[in-house]
Amino acid sequence: MNARRRTKADGLPNRVYNRSNTFWWVRNTDQKWIRLCRVDEGETRMLERLAEEKRKIEIDPDSGNMPRLLDIYMQTHEKQYAESFQAEWKRRGETIKTAFAKYDIQQADAGAIDDFLRGNWADKLPTFQAMHGWLSKFFAWATVRRYVSANPCREVQVKKPKVRKVYIPNGHFLAIRAALTTTTYEKKIKGEVRTITAKVPSGPMMQVFVDLCYLTCQRSTEIRYLRLDQIDREAGVIHFVPTKTEDSSGEAVDWPITPEIDEVLKRARALEPTFGQTYVVRDAHGQPYTDQACRDAWEGAMVRAKLGDKPYTIKDIRAKAMTDANKAGYDLDALQVAGAHSDRSTTAGYIKSRQVPVSTVRLALPGG
Repeated sequence: MNARRRTKADGLPNRVYNRSNTFWWVRNTDQKWIRLCRVDEGETRMLERLAEEKRKIEIDPDSGNMPRLLDIYMQTHEKQYAESFQAEWKRRGETIKTAFAKYDIQQADAGAIDDFLRGNWADKLPTFQAMHGWLSKFFAWATVRRYVSANPCREVQVKKPKVRKVYIPNGHFLAIRAALTTTTYEKKIKGEVRTITAKVPSGPMMQVFVDLCYLTCQRSTEIRYLRLDQIDREAGVIHFVPTKTEDSSGEAVDWPITPEIDEVLKRARALEPTFGQTYVVRDAHGQPYTDQACRDAWEGAMVRAKLGDKPYTIKDIRAKAMTDANKAGYDLDALQVAGAHSDRSTTAGYIKSRQVPVSTVRLALPGG
């Protein structure tokens, strides 16, 4: 809603209004109504809050206007993304803001964007693609708001990442899983170097995380944010609404609580903290583990299992699970439902890319 012209003087600063016993300021950059404070908190508090809000959009003489526009864009668009993705989305925005700190938005042409992307992620196509997508949506917004006349990201070529073909063999998977709970190190005791085996505090919970990633064929993000209220004991299922699709295709899946999954869930309930549980996989404060914490635990276990040179990532657990299920006889229709894929070809790609085809051609040497 735009600011309204005053019909009579009320003594308030420009663009500040009293509505329902609350002072509001209409931000001039996007016409958004910003709450300052309640009227009974006084004029001094209102002026302090007004100064705080104005500082957020003031232009630093040593910087361009792009950081300010990025701030406005992030403030107005953050809530459009799944809660589990918001922190990562904002992190990408802050990276862009730092890189373009001295740019006016009109200076950020296709060449500048191409240099930024290729200078940082030329050899990391998935990240290149993700950052290009972030910038493209920002410039689409800026075009609609008339800050720029065209979206420069359209001119930047983006290669499609190669289909990942990594498959974790059973032996390697079990070795990494076992290494999550223990670590060894050398310590000098009374002049003698001894090898000490110690428990990793987060190990049992990380095993729960890995086990559920495999047994449910779900993305690791869904397991990290899995809440106890998604576990429907009466229906005997876990209700999954994948965060990657909840704002697009909306594909969801109810996963049966098999005896194997039930055993993992019981292990999770018995782990600390046992009070006020909300999440199945949780840290010492009862909050979901961050993506980085899970990645660090996985990579540390790989090193301890003497598999540090392998390209295995947490995301490969899902691919392994779906490939193993296919080998066990489940067809693509069943796996499409399991993976919450809206497109059957996505499921087929998961399987084909990780199974080496066996030729059925049989030849004999030619006769003399």
